[in-house]
Amino acid sequence: MSRRTPGSTVDIETVSRLLREVAANIILPRHRKLGDGDITEKDHGELVTVADLETEKWLSRELSNLLPGSSVVGEEAAYADPKVFERLSGDGPVWVIDPVDGTHNFTKGSEIFATIVALVHSGETVAGWIYEPIGQTLAQSELGAGVVVDAVRIRLGAQQVHGRCDGVAARHLFERADRDESFIDKVFRPSCAGHEYIQIMRGERRFTAYTKLMPWDHAAGSFMVREAGGYSALLDGSHYDVAQSIGNLLNARDEQSWRRVQSILADDKGGK
Repeated sequence: MSRRTPGSTVDIETVSRLLREVAANIILPRHRKLGDGDITEKDHGELVTVADLETEKWLSRELSNLLPGSSVVGEEAAYADPKVFERLSGDGPVWVIDPVDGTHNFTKGSEIFATIVALVHSGETVAGWIYEPIGQTLAQSELGAGVVVDAVRIRLGAQQVHGRCDGVAARHLFERADRDESFIDKVFRPSCAGHEYIQIMRGERRFTAYTKLMPWDHAAGSFMVREAGGYSALLDGSHYDVAQSIGNLLNARDEQSWRRVQSILADDKGGK
């Protein structure tokens, strides 16, 4: 997949190269080597490390240079200045960056973390990348061209629903999923959205459901699910808007599974 993204002059292989480069030079040298001064706690127990900050700074510069006139919405920049979110409502191209998705995992020495980048134009995602540095797993997608994971083209949407399925669900959605015995087998709590989107692509999870819709977590992954032929929408059936962080997002490998899981998660019987 070496074509240029629609509406831009960006070659997606160049972005993939940048992700590999930043992982090798900034992220991996700090894996399992963080000192006490390298980790800071943000609001609500969220963590940020020196790897997050340096990766976002480096990618913001390189991606902006790659596409002149573009702007950046990075997780750490948005935390420092919430007005950064307003860029997603504009008409120009915007890079959305999660420098280290799964920061809690990263600080504990876990191998499950990822770097996520999406390119949004006029409020719609037109390309996405998810890179897992430890296993060097790369998922990349562009509008109208499908999804490739480690050189394998992913095709979702044609599955027939047979038996029970495994999935990921957050907060009260986890409780609803965990009560079901008709369709859902095992349900896991989320820890790294990038990794979980790749699990969807590889058939390791049938669905993922999230309650915290920050654009750096979901702009690329939700886009990939749709591009590969799967189904991704808010739990109420409406379109996922990267500029809005309110709502519950449900992704599934096929529409039939999405509707089965949606009927379970939308049922608030038993309370939240």
